[in-house]
Amino acid sequence: MVMKPEVHGVLNINKPAGMTSHDVVDAVRKILGVRRVGHTGTLDPQATGVLPLCVGRATRIAQFLTQADKEYLMTLRLGVTTDTLDAAGKETGRVEDIRVRREDLLAILPRFVGEIQQVPPIFSAKKYRGERLYRLARRGEKVERPPVAVRVHGLELLEFTPPFVRLRATCSKGTYARSLCDDIGRALGCGGHLHALTRTRSGRFSLDGILTLEALEARVREGRLPEVLIPIADALAHLPAVRVAPEAGRLILHGGAVAAALVVQFPGDLARGALVRVLGFRKQLLSLAETTVASPDFAACEPTRVVLQPVRVFSSAA
Repeated sequence: MVMKPEVHGVLNINKPAGMTSHDVVDAVRKILGVRRVGHTGTLDPQATGVLPLCVGRATRIAQFLTQADKEYLMTLRLGVTTDTLDAAGKETGRVEDIRVRREDLLAILPRFVGEIQQVPPIFSAKKYRGERLYRLARRGEKVERPPVAVRVHGLELLEFTPPFVRLRATCSKGTYARSLCDDIGRALGCGGHLHALTRTRSGRFSLDGILTLEALEARVREGRLPEVLIPIADALAHLPAVRVAPEAGRLILHGGAVAAALVVQFPGDLARGALVRVLGFRKQLLSLAETTVASPDFAACEPTRVVLQPVRVFSSAA
């Protein structure tokens, strides 16, 4: 009996419109013939674009990829509001005479850059007392949704052809493009909703080299899956790296904390509590860890002081 080789790594999938993120996970499970597949942050059913999927042992790093910043291309439709804040919902209001000028839009966009407060959409996967909000919404239940803090790093106007506006947004995890469009529409006085959305980047993953489900199926059929399967160490390459001495390897692989004396390279721009990759003497990935000191304080540390606390330990196969 020929054993199928194990599949471990990350796939950069181009999510098609009309599928939920979980639908895409199920499709990839069938294509690969494996069960351990997970996504790194949901995209709305009508959205398209970058959806990194973790396969096999790589599912252990999904939570760390989810935390990465995102970039979106958004099309805002002015003058029409919906109950879902996007084009899939029921119309709740309409303004026929839209008197918004390009300069009006440019004047209000800075309000939505930086740390802002967002109310999660009622039709969303966010949980309220253990249940998804969209399930409550479908039952007609109304619940209080306290605003949450998110960070929008940049909001760029790409095209202004009323009633449609195209924007590029770079933002932190947890930012809702639908809420952003709804808030901008309200600020302009005419309302609006998210008409179309493409995620163009999630952490280190971008549209460059992205795979459709059909292309993935073809790669598997041709025995070329390794060409597109991103190793765990490469998937985490966006995180800063701390290198340790050879004698630290065994300690780390058993979950031990690392003292300053065992560190041979500590980047100069790390804050206390930063998430880092811990690399061995041959630059192999040993673990993910949190720093207990900031870079300016590292040089003055006592040799025995713990400077790295393990968060996730990998075997040499990572």
